[in-house]
Amino acid sequence: MALLKALVLLACTTLAVHATPTTNMSPKVPRTPFGSIQKRIIGGSTVSKNEYPFAVHLATTYGTEQFLCGGAIVDNSYIVTAAHCLINENTNAVAEASQVSVCYGSNTLGEQRCTTARSVHLHPNYNSQTLANDIAIIQISALTFSDSVAAVPIYTGKLSENTELTTMGWGMTNSNDANSLSNVLLSANIKIGSPELCAQAESSYSSADGPEVCTSNNLTSGKDSCQGDSGSPTVISSGGTTYLVAVTSSGVNMDSPGSSECAAKDGLAFYTHIYYFLDFVSSTTGASNDELTHGLSANVSDEATSSAASARISSSSPAVTAASTLLLLLFFIL
Repeated sequence: MALLKALVLLACTTLAVHATPTTNMSPKVPRTPFGSIQKRIIGGSTVSKNEYPFAVHLATTYGTEQFLCGGAIVDNSYIVTAAHCLINENTNAVAEASQVSVCYGSNTLGEQRCTTARSVHLHPNYNSQTLANDIAIIQISALTFSDSVAAVPIYTGKLSENTELTTMGWGMTNSNDANSLSNVLLSANIKIGSPELCAQAESSYSSADGPEVCTSNNLTSGKDSCQGDSGSPTVISSGGTTYLVAVTSSGVNMDSPGSSECAAKDGLAFYTHIYYFLDFVSSTTGASNDELTHGLSANVSDEATSSAASARISSSSPAVTAASTLLLLLFFIL
């Protein structure tokens, strides 16, 4: 009987560790333009001077063409962005550091200071087909912090349906007009969608505490991130402080899967959840978890912190969860 109990516990452990996400049910569209046109956020408002001093603009150059993205300063020498921003979509090659320009210090593109990356680090499990683990770190020469240049702490709290976030970027203001240009950083308030709705586009999605945060356009009509916003910060305000929640990754038009239209009525946007990848950020930058979060874990409830931390460790599909529950029930019966 003791041996049987041990086998049941072993089966539970195996299920939890080896849970494998299923494939996407509808294709995501990366929000990075290829070409020299700078495109901006949909339904956004102009950001005040020095309001988000951690926001940076990225340009990755391949010959005469560029990928245009955003990023966030998380340490004086490191930027977090989306991994697909550093992939040449024509060749699928990873960009060399010398091809990546990081511009910072102003909301206005023409007023920014720019520096060339020293190294680029994509998540080792990044998947360019599904956009899983869509996160990368760019190393630059050390910045001098000021009112216009600063690092943003990573948010460690629980994220729930209808939670309001603020996304930003130098991306499209009209997905049907490539000439809808603006030289200033724009922001828009968005809300986290229901897990049930988000799972229709990403079958492995179970909550915003997992690797991705999903927002629903039907909660904030006419507001969305778009092409050119990839890698840009999405933040939350708590106790008068702004915290980094995620970076822009992709979008899905539920009425027309594969469409690049932004702010569609039934559209969803997916953002890479930075706290879920905190260990990757820490190991790449050399900064401790406490330094990257600015000690936030001491300021949020134990329930919120443990919930998000548990999501970082493992996330199971409904089938795996049910199987684990059944095995545990057998354990107690035996």
